[in-house]
Amino acid sequence: MTEFTDGVHVAACDAPSRHGGQDAGFTPFSLLEASLAGCMNITLRVFARTHDIDLEFVETTVTLKPGEGGYTFEYSIKLPEGLSDKDRKRLIAARKGCPIHGLLGQPLSFELKEE
Repeated sequence: MTEFTDGVHVAACDAPSRHGGQDAGFTPFSLLEASLAGCMNITLRVFARTHDIDLEFVETTVTLKPGEGGYTFEYSIKLPEGLSDKDRKRLIAARKGCPIHGLLGQPLSFELKEE
């Protein structure tokens, strides 16, 4: 298990026991899924507030699925029943404004920084 922090909040990350971990925290994959889901929820809540849409709740589920050509983020967004079709469409379109959604859609590279 390892703990990580942003300087304010602390959380734990670990591998499942079937992979030699203690299952004592989020898996790295679940953190990646949660990051995208959380970002989309925040983006929709901010969009709703700034566009006077009464958004009682939003629930986003993200699953990272392996495939032949790489990985796919599959997700669903659950919105309240009482929303108009117009507001529902606007909110679903607004999900693309999520910074993590945008980042993960770009080419990525990795660089080891020597200390």
